[in-house]
Amino acid sequence: MTENINLGKFHLCLNVAELKRSLDFYAKLGLRQVGGSVDEGWAVLEYGNLYLGLYQGHIEQNLLNFRGGDVFAVAASLKARGVRMKADAAREADGSDGAWLEDPDGNLIYFNTHADEREDAGGD
Repeated sequence: MTENINLGKFHLCLNVAELKRSLDFYAKLGLRQVGGSVDEGWAVLEYGNLYLGLYQGHIEQNLLNFRGGDVFAVAASLKARGVRMKADAAREADGSDGAWLEDPDGNLIYFNTHADEREDAGGD
């Protein structure tokens, strides 16, 4: 049996056309804003265990994002299992650790952890 990897906390990230309109829509569904900066074009919403990132002008397509895990360990474990990385684990310009891959249908999966998230890593 394959051992589980701590991928981090899951966030679904959506590329939105109008952030304020999307915030209003998701608020009506019961999600509440827990992070981000509307002035900078992004917001993080929460509903139970769901984290939803809304990004206007920051991402090109919707993606799955795992935050707070050890990106270098995740990438090494995945490569050992035969998973091909789109971009291997590296320190990014903003000081965070990041790595990318695509699922068989071309959906992007992004592992990203800022320094202030590293101790709070929590995957299940």
